Amino acid sequence: MTERLLLTAAQMRWADHHTMETLGVSGALLMEHAGRSVAEATLQRLDIGYRVLVVAGSGNNGGDGFVAVSKLHEENVPVQCVLLGKLESLQGDAAEYARRCQARGVRINECPDEESLRHHVQHFMHADIIVDAMFGTGLARPLDGVMAGAVDAINASAAQVLSVDIASGVDSDSGRVLGAAVEATWSLPIAACKWGHWLDAGCILAGEVLTPAQIGIPHEVIEQALREARGPASSARIIGRLDVDAAFPKRARTAHKGNFGHVWIFGGSVGYTGAPRLAGMGAFAVGTGLVSIACPREVYPIIASSSLETMVHPQDSAPWLEADALLAGPGWGTEQQDMLSELLNCPMPLVIDADGLNMIASDEKLAAALEAREGLSVLTPHPGEAGRLLGKMAGEVQGERLACVLALAKRFGSWVVLKGADSLIASPDGDVWLCPYGSPRLATAGTGDVLSGMITGLLGRGLEASVTLPAAVGLHALAGEKDGWHLAGELAGVAHQIASQT
Repeated sequence: MTERLLLTAAQMRWADHHTMETLGVSGALLMEHAGRSVAEATLQRLDIGYRVLVVAGSGNNGGDGFVAVSKLHEENVPVQCVLLGKLESLQGDAAEYARRCQARGVRINECPDEESLRHHVQHFMHADIIVDAMFGTGLARPLDGVMAGAVDAINASAAQVLSVDIASGVDSDSGRVLGAAVEATWSLPIAACKWGHWLDAGCILAGEVLTPAQIGIPHEVIEQALREARGPASSARIIGRLDVDAAFPKRARTAHKGNFGHVWIFGGSVGYTGAPRLAGMGAFAVGTGLVSIACPREVYPIIASSSLETMVHPQDSAPWLEADALLAGPGWGTEQQDMLSELLNCPMPLVIDADGLNMIASDEKLAAALEAREGLSVLTPHPGEAGRLLGKMAGEVQGERLACVLALAKRFGSWVVLKGADSLIASPDGDVWLCPYGSPRLATAGTGDVLSGMITGLLGRGLEASVTLPAAVGLHALAGEKDGWHLAGELAGVAHQIASQT
């Protein structure tokens, strides 16, 4: 499933080159398929207005635009074309498809400089849909001059914008803006999604990321590109609904609670008694058989009296040694170093969240114990917690999310979930999953506790981390998109409903 793979610009170039040189597919045919897909995507959106403007650059992205112009013209769509350059400067397949446009009677308005662009600004103002075919993955310098002027004209128009491959001006690897960038309504990835669709400003400027256009590059070539043209991650995939469903097979008619794991949650402190209870709700949402909370004695009466399904024990006498998975940290406070050290030295799968992460960040012995741990470890930081673990500010983590999640996984030999919009999962081996689901409504207290409980619950059922983490993160984010909740505890119920439908 190519639509679930994430490529760097170098990996995309490798796949293009391999397809042409080894498989014998011409660049012209790849461009034809890409441009046809752009035209089809445009035709599907003509209900918002019929006047289309294609803004083409002088490279292959522009060539895709010229193909789209021809296809739209054949469908009797009123289409205009602006070339940011001179026709005589076009080369290769892009030049050929520009000539075909002209042969079909389509006028290509040349705009080699800002003065000429001003003469054609009415095309931008009158368009209902603008196809941004200026730059694809090859952009490596800040936009200026006529290119920056075209970006300003597109963004100033009232038109909806379809960007070919990626919004022009966005770095396809980092998502950062290079000088100026188009604010797309939709982005149509060519062959596969790029990191820039999801990182930094790119995740906002991309608009809705459509299913990648299949242009004739085989799926196995895309996968080979991930191996041959190594990027920052060993492999990179987008979580899909199938990843979520994989964690919830149909239960046997004779199943009982002992078949679905017993997880223990260590957390709670004065003022923070809700966090471990929410984590317990998350564990039950994914079908965990038994959930126990171990908490400090001073909050034991509060947590025990408000927990019906969850068993609660003072942590200094809790019988947790037979647990199937452990969670440490929700609302726990930062004075539990001895207990956390004991958990780090046990063999069971261990999820560390919230205050557990903060204690590790401030205690070299705990950090060393985590690094040396032989059992499965999962860290679930938000950007602030990740920053404390890495010695960075939260803003720095947000600007380098991919690098930071990989650095954490490598340093601690752990699986890491870097929470936030488009959450990232990294394995100790450098594999990465990206979650495309979610909602700003998840930015409310307690939703992270629910997620940590969901992860622990699936691990307690005996599932591999490569199944558990994409499923839990994906399910949590899908639940966040649904109606029917506004409190974190209600979110767990919505997640359970989704899981029950698989």
